[in-house]
Amino acid sequence: MTASTVTSVISVVVMGIVLLIGVVLTARARRDHGSAAMIGLAGCIVLLLGVLFNILRSWILIPMMADSLGMSIDAVFGITTPISMIFDAGGTGLLIWAVVARRKPQQPVQPPYGPQGPGWQQPPAPPANWQQPQPPYGGNQG
Repeated sequence: MTASTVTSVISVVVMGIVLLIGVVLTARARRDHGSAAMIGLAGCIVLLLGVLFNILRSWILIPMMADSLGMSIDAVFGITTPISMIFDAGGTGLLIWAVVARRKPQQPVQPPYGPQGPGWQQPPAPPANWQQPQPPYGGNQG
């Protein structure tokens, strides 16, 4: 293997790992960030598909198309490069959209049930003309 081949393989592996981590992180952030996380997830997936396409293009598509269709390497690059560019531009565009997308507002944390358990409701407020009952004459003297 030449140095440029090793560098290309390392680059593809690193990008694949970074994008897989991005898929996991954006999937986990879905509850906190809503649609922005889903858009980011889609961007990571599109970029990951672009990395896979570039692997296939380099090792399989270019040699196969050149041999079976009798095309020159330049012609094959002319066909596959725009496809690769669509993956890159689409994934990057989705990531930019995710950054500027509106997040759902933070809701205050409330316990799922009131102090009396499931089904507990706040007692109704007393009527406006209601007065605090007075103790009987003498109060609570013992």
